[in-house]
Amino acid sequence: MADSPAPAFDTAWFILLATRVVHTASAAVLLGGLVYLKKVVAPLAEGADDTNEALYRGRRGTWAGLVMLTTTLLVFSGFFNLFNIMSAYEKLPMAYHMVFGIKFLLALFVFFVAASTAGKSSAAVKMQSNIQKWLTLAISAALLVFVLGATLRSFPKVPKTMEDVPAAQPQVDGENGQES
Repeated sequence: MADSPAPAFDTAWFILLATRVVHTASAAVLLGGLVYLKKVVAPLAEGADDTNEALYRGRRGTWAGLVMLTTTLLVFSGFFNLFNIMSAYEKLPMAYHMVFGIKFLLALFVFFVAASTAGKSSAAVKMQSNIQKWLTLAISAALLVFVLGATLRSFPKVPKTMEDVPAAQPQVDGENGQES
């Protein structure tokens, strides 16, 4: 680590930092919301005739909006970060892609459960009637997503060098055969 070069505090570095912060903060907000639902809100709704009303007391739209915002930010920042990692480093090992794929599939499950806890469809209402089970599964999956994300960060990565970038070929003037 002592041999690692200091980061170049340029615009690209700040953009990458911002997207990582947005990504982890959005994940923390979504996970925190699911934990709050499970530990604080859901116990109050047990045995209620109208689970949705007992859970949200007219504030379902607030949770739905938060789920939509965090999910959108996670998807866009996640793909942006993945694109930057794949373009900045040498060929990543197959295990990296497998771990990313598992992380992504688990994240989709978390998004689905979070959206369903706020949903109004008949399937969402059915899930809400057994919300403790679904929240336990979603929280477990979200924690595993965090672990897999940390695992991805620990993979050794070899930065691409300028030698890897094809050199620009000199332009040759067609009339006299000289470089331009």
